[in-house]
Amino acid sequence: MSGSQSGLLRPGQAFATTSGRRGQVGALLGAGGQGEVYSVGLDGQTFALKWYHPHYAALDTSLRSRLDRAVRRGAPTEDFLWPLDLVDIPASQSFGYVMLLRSDDYVSIRDLIAPPPRRLEMPLARRATICQQLASSFLQLHANGFCYQDVNFGNIFLDPRRGRVLICDNDNVNIDGADASIYGTRKFMAPEVVRREALPNSRTDLFSMSVLFFYTLFGWHPLDGRREAETKLLNAAAEMRLYGEQPLFLFDPDDAANGPVPGLHDALVARWNSLPSRLRALFERAFGQGLNDPASRVLETEWRGALRIVEEASFACAACGFDHVAEPNAAGAPGVLDRCLACAEPLVPPAFLQVRDRLVAMTVGQTLDGEVLDRKLAGATAGRVEAHPQHPDRIGLRNLTGEPWRAILGDGASYTVPPGQVVRVLPGATIDFGRNKGRISARATAQGDA
Repeated sequence: MSGSQSGLLRPGQAFATTSGRRGQVGALLGAGGQGEVYSVGLDGQTFALKWYHPHYAALDTSLRSRLDRAVRRGAPTEDFLWPLDLVDIPASQSFGYVMLLRSDDYVSIRDLIAPPPRRLEMPLARRATICQQLASSFLQLHANGFCYQDVNFGNIFLDPRRGRVLICDNDNVNIDGADASIYGTRKFMAPEVVRREALPNSRTDLFSMSVLFFYTLFGWHPLDGRREAETKLLNAAAEMRLYGEQPLFLFDPDDAANGPVPGLHDALVARWNSLPSRLRALFERAFGQGLNDPASRVLETEWRGALRIVEEASFACAACGFDHVAEPNAAGAPGVLDRCLACAEPLVPPAFLQVRDRLVAMTVGQTLDGEVLDRKLAGATAGRVEAHPQHPDRIGLRNLTGEPWRAILGDGASYTVPPGQVVRVLPGATIDFGRNKGRISARATAQGDA
């Protein structure tokens, strides 16, 4: 970030935190409606300081108590850019808080829907990983009795290279059920909040999170279908109708009045048909029953299970690169479409590893989460799919655990795969991981064209 030298505070100005730490104001990093953000030195390290405009601090009467509570409770996960300490400056009419400095590696999640050439291109599996992390972080926030109140594009940043997220603007966070300090951002609000019939709470957070997930996977709003396309003037009255009074899902299975418009929403239809049925069913519930019944909204844990399928079972069309997701089938081979949904060329799916209810595409670069093999290994990388250095058409799975595996070939022959070594991916083979066994699919079951 580049800094300016004009603002509410002066470069070099001294300050103290409420815990007694002393620091010095550095460059102005940015400014907005609530206040300004500065780089500051504190205990020999560089942090960020958000300093509020005096009028905003006076208007939001619960702001200081919310921040004090947040500081005392601590961040729910490391994915939150959380307030660390409050700051006062003598004779000032305002206050602020210190937080970690956001790395320049992070960009706004809004870049996923930016027009080219600024648009951030990201594989479907990586987008699902982003949603997984957000679901886990908001689960911890809600489990601690908080609600976020204003889930939207402006508050979420991501590191495209590592696939990590960062949730910012946590001064909006409040105790679930307490009086809200903000209604939220219109296109992310739950319908009852748009209509001003309810204040933000953990259940409205669930709706906003669902909207964010749809945007992340599709680059589009879930309620923007035929009705939005036919709206000539998208003013406040039109937004109230589309998102508050008469909301209807773009892919509602029972009502096509707001369905996709041929020629306009074709890419969205292709993406919808590429997703596993379990994930589509959650979106149908989130934007079906969940529009009017907060108790029916999809929980974070439900999203995580469905998104995991996208993470692990995605593969790209060899002709155009469009991502598809194989349909898990516990009773047999995974299901895939005959032809690409984007270019209509025949699909050539990879081999798949089936372990219990987990389906993992054996594509080069794919990693195997330890949880697939043993729940005790959750979060650790247990394997990695690699191509042979001299024969790229030969694919293998490298054992990254500390225990040997045993490979059993289709003809009954078997051999040990020590830690660090590679087992070749051969259709019909079985890999004994110790606690669980996995089978390499001999072929995929064609689902036909969607």
